[in-house]
Formats: sequence, C-alpha cells, structure tokens
Amino acid sequence: MLSSLTAAYLAVSLTLIPPTEIRPDQVEHVALPCVQTGASTDDADAAKSLNQQLGTKMRGYMNPYNTSCARVIVETVQRSGFNDHAAAIAIATVIVESSVANLDGGLGDSVGLFQQRASWGSFEQRTDPVWATGRFLAVMRQFYPNDTWNNVAIGDVAAAVQRPAAKYRHRYGVEAGDAVKIVNELWSQDGNWPPSSKESGGR
Repeated sequence: MLSSLTAAYLAVSLTLIPPTEIRPDQVEHVALPCVQTGASTDDADAAKSLNQQLGTKMRGYMNPYNTSCARVIVETVQRSGFNDHAAAIAIATVIVESSVANLDGGLGDSVGLFQQRASWGSFEQRTDPVWATGRFLAVMRQFYPNDTWNNVAIGDVAAAVQRPAAKYRHRYGVEAGDAVKIVNELWSQDGNWPPSSKESGGR
C-alpha cells in the first residue's frame, strides 16, 4: 500500500506531467544523435552545472547527450540571427515535447526533438536538429510576424507554435525558467561556435 507521501508525490507528478508528455526517465523511443561525433567534454561539464541549477522536469536528468542536443538548438537559433529569448522558447518546447531527446517516434507520427508531425517535413528533416529548429523558428515567425514574439511570454509562444490541447498549454510556461538557464549556460558570448552538426558530419 502506498504511503501518504508517495501517493501525494504521484498525484503531483501526474498533475505536472500529463500522459502525452515524455518524461526524461520514460523515453520509449530510440534517441538519435544530435551531433554525429557525439557529446563533448563541454557538454558533460555543462550537464553537471545544469543539474544543480534546474528546478523542474529536467533537474537531475541533464546528461552529455541531451546537453549536446540543447547546444545544437541554441547554436542554430544564434546562427540564424535570433536572440536568447527565441532560444529559450525553443528549449522550453523540447523539454516538454521530448525531454531534449531526438526521438525516432512519439505520439502518432511525431518525431524528433520538437515532436513535429509528418505535415512539417520528412522523417529525415524532422530528426535533423538544425532543420527542425529552423522549421520551428519559421513557424514562430508566421504566428508572430515582425518579431512580435519578443514581447510575448516564452510559454505562450511555444504553445502557439505547437498547438497542444488547451488543457496542456501551460506545460511550456512551467519550463520557461529552466529553459532560460539552459540557454544562459550554452549561449555563445563571442560568436565562436564549434562546427555545427552538419559540418561535423551530423544528420
């Protein structure tokens, strides 16, 4: 029989993480590489740092792999000329959708970091972190022309792009604070990035 404390914990967990959200400890699909050469020592160091900083879903679950995935997203946003607010929107989205894992499956025909549907692109495109991030940013601009997304809360923009059921829209806002911390950890201050996943022979 469950103790009252355990029952309370499970109740809170089910409230915060809906059944359609992929938990970091319950990834049922194959996680494809985000960088073909693998995670770097910088990714390992950043993961250790982030596990001490984060406060919600990904706390204690950041590892070199998903940190490498987050780094590709942040670098793609920055290379594309967007700011750190845009990067935080993208990171909040992938925390909710895939626990920052480049998955080969998901709900229905959803795949990749952003769990994009088949209507968004081919399997190869949606599981290419650079392409998927670029597609996400393009759709964000369609919903918020003239960079108006800059003046909207992180969670609200993510929900507008992903279009979940109304009862799940709040999920992205829950992760907004941690998304900002991840971006702050990975954002290049001098513009000197390592080679992109494409340049490194990635997907």
